Amino acid sequence: MISLCMIVKNEEHNLARCLNSVKNCVDEIIIVDTGSTDGTLTIARQYGAKIYHYQWDEDFAAARNYSLEQAGGEWILYLDADEELEPNSCERLRALAADPLYEAYFFQIINLTDNNAPLKHINVRMFRNKPRYRFTGKLHEQIISAIPPRSGRPPVVNSGLCIIHYGYLAREFLIKNKAVRNHRINQRLVEEEPDNPFYLYSLGGSCVNLNDLTGAITHYRKALQHVNLRAMYAPSIFISLISCLSKTGRLVEAAEYIEQGKTHYPDYVDIHFVEGEFYHRLGHLQRAVACYEKCLQLGEQLAGKYTSRTGVGSFLPCFKLAEIYQQEGRLKEALAYQIAGLKYQPADINQYIALARLLQQAASSRQQLYEILKENIKHKDQVARRLLLARIFYEIGEYEQALELFNELPDDRQETAYYKALTCIKSGRRAAARQSMAYIRQSHLYESVLAELLPACWTAAPPEDVLPYLEHEAWPAPEHRSIILNINHLLLDRPAASEINLHNYYVNQIVNQLLAQKAFSAVDKILNQGGLTAAADKINYLMQDDSNPCRVEMAARLALAAVKMGSVQPDWLFAWGKYFYHNNRLATAQAALQQALRLHPRNGRYQQLLIFIYGRQTLQMVQTALRHYPANPQFTRRLIELHEFLNLDAGLKGVH
Repeated sequence: MISLCMIVKNEEHNLARCLNSVKNCVDEIIIVDTGSTDGTLTIARQYGAKIYHYQWDEDFAAARNYSLEQAGGEWILYLDADEELEPNSCERLRALAADPLYEAYFFQIINLTDNNAPLKHINVRMFRNKPRYRFTGKLHEQIISAIPPRSGRPPVVNSGLCIIHYGYLAREFLIKNKAVRNHRINQRLVEEEPDNPFYLYSLGGSCVNLNDLTGAITHYRKALQHVNLRAMYAPSIFISLISCLSKTGRLVEAAEYIEQGKTHYPDYVDIHFVEGEFYHRLGHLQRAVACYEKCLQLGEQLAGKYTSRTGVGSFLPCFKLAEIYQQEGRLKEALAYQIAGLKYQPADINQYIALARLLQQAASSRQQLYEILKENIKHKDQVARRLLLARIFYEIGEYEQALELFNELPDDRQETAYYKALTCIKSGRRAAARQSMAYIRQSHLYESVLAELLPACWTAAPPEDVLPYLEHEAWPAPEHRSIILNINHLLLDRPAASEINLHNYYVNQIVNQLLAQKAFSAVDKILNQGGLTAAADKINYLMQDDSNPCRVEMAARLALAAVKMGSVQPDWLFAWGKYFYHNNRLATAQAALQQALRLHPRNGRYQQLLIFIYGRQTLQMVQTALRHYPANPQFTRRLIELHEFLNLDAGLKGVH
């Protein structure tokens, strides 16, 4: 007999999914409620659960042990409401319970995440119902420490079964306010036991969830000082610490912990993948290739020895290697790795788009590109397959081919109408775009289409009226509509265009959209209507966001025109320097900044940009040296130091 034991609170959006996955696999369902105010208990009763109540005291082990006291089965299976047992598990679960040799079983937990591949680890989830088997730990409670080892046969083995966990998804965290709750509990546990490495590791994780990366780094470092490196969670401390250090720009220290992690866990595929990402982003491609190849050699880690990100031993390094080989112009190798990755991960549209871009370079004609994609993209639903192909052609700029496919699909699907409208705009068919836009009911999709449509209309010769596109039920923002109409009047040379507030969010959004289409004359009109008539004022306005290359380009153009008129100001030279810096023309940028500093020697902005130019020039030299001497430790360290100094992005996607 198997008893399912659960503790719950306000889980009406999860509980039915969980119980439905296990209802035929267990003999009784024990639900311990800690204070639900929604429909949780009504759902539990529908599944025949025995319901008990427990006064919540922020101690998960105590609540979990109370649930065990109510169970009558010979075996305990425990789940959380935001989990479900994998399909077709009942027969295997019964076989495990019938085996007299073992005391407990590990299950593989598949933690779903929002923007990354699932994270996998193992945990004891089924064990014999014995009074001495009780949980410990107020948070992240565990049962395994209560099951004593024995000579000969191990008491706990892998069940071969999986549990799907939804609780790491952002929606779940928001619904339950888990981040704040976990941080509060973790903080109290660390106060009680300040050198407990597991509590420190958990507190670091709760700091990450509250976006306190500095606090997380402090706790992870201290956890590593006290942890037994053979503990199951110890390798994950390295991964988590490396991630936080990279995100906060502490790249030298991140590299040191990567080396330590590899030393302690040479067979841990995740540490090699993180190392590959780290050096890939820093431009050390030969080292990155070696790391990704090591990942493929180690493969996916399914035995449960380590917590591992799904894909780091299969499709993720394949896609990374394809990216590097494409960058180096080695298209044959790039295609081989891209196709190999898609065999592991056949449902990822972004990787199909990457494949299409590779084929664009390698195929001899558009027809060949089409035939190869048709051959590689399979879907049992032919409408879905055609939509997938159409989307891919849209994303790679093959608008005529995309439109042929979209025209074979009904407009009444939101996704079809959205992409068909965008394709019509890109191919100059604005009247057809309007027909597809009529089917779009979601305001964010309609706004996204308008962001492409407005510049296309206003930069046409002559400019086109956008008023017909604004009469739509999906368009909810009166202020945005009013601003578009005002700018529309201005750009069509109609009277009654009122003054434009250049500090308005929507105005800046439209300015950026026009600049992305190189519509400099249209933006110039808007700036004039906003009260900026002098070149110096326009340049100052545009350079307030000098991280936007499009704004910097217009500022540089205005500066050049002013200089040709016989006037030179240091801010104009700064705009030139920033433009050439963005376009990696560092010698020209350097000359402009040096001239600006001769006119205004103590200007901090000019000095800072010149220092960054020197840093980039040095970085290029170091990267060239590493291509010839990839294993040189001095060059590698200098590369990391320069990236840290320049504060270049080194975020890692393969972290936990």
